[in-house]
Amino acid sequence: MAYLVADSLDTALSALAREPHRIVCGATDCFAEPAARASGPWLDISRIASLRGIRHDRGSVHVGAATTWDDIDGSASMPQVLREAAHGIGSRQIRVQGTIGGNLCHAAPVADGVPALLALHARVHLASAHGQRELPLDRFVLGRRRTASRPDELLASVVFEVPGPAETTAFVKCSHREGPALAVVSAAVRLRWSGRGVVERAIVAVGAASEVPCRVRAVELALEGCPSPQLAGRVAASPLPELAPIDDCRGSASLRLHLARVAISRACERAGTRP
Repeated sequence: MAYLVADSLDTALSALAREPHRIVCGATDCFAEPAARASGPWLDISRIASLRGIRHDRGSVHVGAATTWDDIDGSASMPQVLREAAHGIGSRQIRVQGTIGGNLCHAAPVADGVPALLALHARVHLASAHGQRELPLDRFVLGRRRTASRPDELLASVVFEVPGPAETTAFVKCSHREGPALAVVSAAVRLRWSGRGVVERAIVAVGAASEVPCRVRAVELALEGCPSPQLAGRVAASPLPELAPIDDCRGSASLRLHLARVAISRACERAGTRP
């Protein structure tokens, strides 16, 4: 197996322009896919300094694709919803290796980073030898292990706007045990509050309850105009038409539909205090 360790973005993009590679950085997902280990050349981007770090620029946050979840968890400047998602990703040994870019490119239905970033209206920057392009996150993650990245591209950064002073965010994961565990269902919420203490706008995203984490717009509409004490009731009464629950060893489809409402309600409760 050919294995290239790139020390610059230009080196990595030149290699991808010549032929497709399997891109790795923290490589925490590789042992879960034994068949993939033997296929094609690998490209290690972990030494590319320009792909690491968190940068703030006039209300926007730029997170390099090779930035680890431990760095995100430890950054006080990051939105609460993303820090809470980062803190629950595996053990600390995983978080110091695993990266935000790998979480998105692996495109697992249970990826904790995706619902949190959907709540933040995140966009991804994809780089190739021909230049860069930007995609909304919901157009980048297409399905289980499928993304919109082309064979000659790599994910360079994730960008989102900082939530406003009248907004609160939260992330909740339902799993089978305390501590590191894959989500049975996860939910991220972002609430914008009016001066009267009611929800002016809501964004709700659910992970692990369908092939692709997605926003639940029926719940979002139900929460608009709702005061904090009534949030859980609105969630319980709302349909969940966007969800097509996975049925696997961690939970049945009916359990996931139930837990989706539980996770959304708990996230709303956590974010339910007007700033």
